[in-house]
Amino acid sequence: MLLQFTNCHLCDNGTITHNTDLFVDSETGKIVSPPKSKKVLVKKVDLQGHILAPGYIDIQNNGIYGLNFSNLKEDSTAEDVARFKAFYRDAMSKYMKTGVTSMCPTVTSNFPATYEKVLPVYKKTRSQSMCDSLGAHCEGPFISLEKKGCHPVETFTDAAKEGGLARVYGQENLLENVAIVTAAPEIPGVLDSIAELTENDVIFSVGHTSADYKTSLEAVHRGASMITHLYNAMPQPHHRDVGVVGLVTSPSTGMDSPYFGIICDGVHVAPSMCVLAYRANPDKCVLTTDAMHLIGLPDGTYKWDQQKIVKKGPKLYLEGTSTLAGAATTLAECVRNLVQWANVSLAQAVKTVTNNAADSLNVSHEKGYLRVGCDADLVVLDNDGYIQTVYKCGQPVPSIDERVSASL
Repeated sequence: MLLQFTNCHLCDNGTITHNTDLFVDSETGKIVSPPKSKKVLVKKVDLQGHILAPGYIDIQNNGIYGLNFSNLKEDSTAEDVARFKAFYRDAMSKYMKTGVTSMCPTVTSNFPATYEKVLPVYKKTRSQSMCDSLGAHCEGPFISLEKKGCHPVETFTDAAKEGGLARVYGQENLLENVAIVTAAPEIPGVLDSIAELTENDVIFSVGHTSADYKTSLEAVHRGASMITHLYNAMPQPHHRDVGVVGLVTSPSTGMDSPYFGIICDGVHVAPSMCVLAYRANPDKCVLTTDAMHLIGLPDGTYKWDQQKIVKKGPKLYLEGTSTLAGAATTLAECVRNLVQWANVSLAQAVKTVTNNAADSLNVSHEKGYLRVGCDADLVVLDNDGYIQTVYKCGQPVPSIDERVSASL
């Protein structure tokens, strides 16, 4: 049977096509062409004049609804792993209701034993019942001590030792379960590791780095195609010393300028700087949450490994410091922030978390577009960008879309 989404406006490629229907095969969960025969069984789904867009993709997220994606250690037992997997499935089901239908669970800097246990959990999935994993995002431990953020320095290492990145992540895990690696190109051995990653369809992202512009550009020439949370954990740009940020508009990269993640929550980056980056290269801008596992939990002080994090609304800090410790703003709210701050259309903002995100991960043939053959992972939006309903592989899911203030 086909589902015919009707009385709706399709949002794709930064534009809205009014009064256009979308067809989905209910058995395969894929978007299909309109039927040529009247004999095909079709069920109409009236969207009551709302906007229909691809499901949102979050390329960097450290945890959700109390689940820390890095929270398996060397001494975790088989029972611990089983409980973790059950918690993961439940949390991913809840997160899907915020409009994010696919994501890259992010594992922050850790020891090899943690990667050995958690990375297989994030193997690429396709599910009707929960947010899909597109593969893990390994953020660290090949990063700069000077730009460590809240990453535990005892885990830091370099890639020049025998085994390179695989020595820490595990060769099979790296090739089978990882979508993105964030590393600092100035760390010994990192530049030489980029080609191996990209040849195996792993995205290399420049981040948590003290690298200058020249070194950052060298990383791009070797295959780096992304920047992790632009502005954060990197040298700030000067008009004669642009650093990593200069890659966004570098004439030396041309069409190969990297995609850049940016946390559009009003906490990590001032609105004016979000607007500056977006307008500089809108087709390469990817909004991301950088969410911590405290998203969805009440305000308060929470233990995180050997540290404590204070949550106050969307703001998360290491206790007693001004060091940011991730975020707690939903991706849907980040989209609405960009609409307001940059004075762009809802369709243009949605593009950053659908088309751009899918393109950045090379998954546009299956996710992030309203194309025939793509998964019917969809969100129904009102004119203000609030999510009314989520569809996962064509199956309806009630939404949870609460506004979080992003005032500075």
